Amino acid sequence: MPAGVVALFGLVTNLFLPFSTLQEGGALSPVACAARCSQHDLCGGFYFNSSLCLLVVISAPGTKTQAASTSPVFRLNSYRDRYLLHEYPHQEGVSPTVALNTCQNNGMELVPYPASLKDRAILSIRQSAAIFLDMIRTSNGSYVTRSSGVLVPDTVIYGWGNNEPTYGNQMCISLGASTSLFYDHPCNTAYTWGGVMCVYTVLP
Repeated sequence: MPAGVVALFGLVTNLFLPFSTLQEGGALSPVACAARCSQHDLCGGFYFNSSLCLLVVISAPGTKTQAASTSPVFRLNSYRDRYLLHEYPHQEGVSPTVALNTCQNNGMELVPYPASLKDRAILSIRQSAAIFLDMIRTSNGSYVTRSSGVLVPDTVIYGWGNNEPTYGNQMCISLGASTSLFYDHPCNTAYTWGGVMCVYTVLP
């Protein structure tokens, strides 16, 4: 693909989960499929096979669930319009604290909460069953970023997994399932399914 398209999208292989797609007619090449995704308000990436263009979305009329794929899926590199994503290869035994430290020790930050359905679609394209977010619940029930204590807007705190949140000492937040739902966890417990995704910015 041309350099401009490569800059917009990153290739993700060995997806752990199924993903939701919307078929886009008339996009007969990876470049055309990428352009459709870039123009779509809900698209987080795309899958192209022969002449079939599938946009990865979370919630849109006509979506279908695709099986977890060993074929490459293209994920938007730009997250929340200001960050670039870096996902570490999946390894077992990651806690929310380990994920936070891994990012910060390598000059990055743990991926922040998704602010839109497009953000959730982007994060649904991943190699782990779930990823931990830079988000924690405080003792008064509000949510803040774990790295800096900035308040998380109530408008983005929706879409929880079944029987979630569980509260108690489960204060750290992950994003799991193919539809990118919130889950809460103890901050220092390691999980076999946990993944590490970081963000960084590029100087102009």
